[in-house]
Amino acid sequence: MKEQIEKINNQANNIETNLNYIKENISKNKEPIFIELIGTAKSGKTTLLNNITKLLTKNGIPVQKRAETAEYNPIENKDLEEYNIWMYSELIKNLSEDMSDNTPRVVIYDRGMLDRLPWIDFSVNDGSIPNQDAVLLKQMFNSEFMKKYKPLTYGFVTSPELSVHRKGKEGRLVNRKNVKLFNECMEAEKEVIKEGAKKYTTIETDPYQGNIKQFIMDLVETITEDVRENIRENIEIREQKTIDDL
Repeated sequence: MKEQIEKINNQANNIETNLNYIKENISKNKEPIFIELIGTAKSGKTTLLNNITKLLTKNGIPVQKRAETAEYNPIENKDLEEYNIWMYSELIKNLSEDMSDNTPRVVIYDRGMLDRLPWIDFSVNDGSIPNQDAVLLKQMFNSEFMKKYKPLTYGFVTSPELSVHRKGKEGRLVNRKNVKLFNECMEAEKEVIKEGAKKYTTIETDPYQGNIKQFIMDLVETITEDVRENIRENIEIREQKTIDDL
């Protein structure tokens, strides 16, 4: 018990230190810091997103939250290719708006563009996207536009059994077969996701079942530390450039 309390206190202190640094230095970043949460359904992404957004706001750190596009997709039939194309297009629109705005802030995407990679593979497997269209959609990731997008990316992996358990029952998308398939697609795209990310961290969420507080604490510590390091690196690069230009 004593060790557990000590661990919690150390984490709280680390998070506070990270938040203070971010608050004091984010204005020096001159551009937004992007974070993307990707992964298995019912793996805790949205819960984490809401908690970290609230924490950053409470500590005076400018933050922008982008909800998962599936939450407001006007196309109801998820079996249509148009359903996936709409989400893909909406993400490109959102990303274009956010990347063109250099206001220093933290921008967090719940399933952003990198999450499209495993979803495109998944959709080819379930027949909702033709293979030839998948090839065309993936070409976007080789564009100069996407090369400028380097988010801190966190991939959440949950077992099919636990994902369904958290959902409450099997459905069209959240069922053991589909969750297993998505996890396989995510693993297959791992290296491509890494290449497209500033940093890619994989989180196995099953061990956190029944301990949501520790899940949030661990991830908030990791993410704030990564944001802090990103800002520090950017400041060092600009300072070195200033010296080189003298």
